Amino acid sequence: MAESAAKKPGLVERVKRFFRDAKGECKKVVWPTKKQIINNTGIVLVVMCIAAVFVGCLDGIASQLIRLFLMLVS
Repeated sequence: MAESAAKKPGLVERVKRFFRDAKGECKKVVWPTKKQIINNTGIVLVVMCIAAVFVGCLDGIASQLIRLFLMLVS
């Protein structure tokens, strides 16, 4: 008799509980305003551009150093 009380819920019940819990968690989320989204997007784009320039400069320096090294070796 104790076995039936400790029985795990079936797959359908677990899936239902998952979606019910997920829906409840989504109601707790504080979504950003349109102004915050635009501001954050702008910040991301600026940081990406700075990073692209930085990586491009490092690539150019590394290319020149490798080219110089190959000229000295050959």
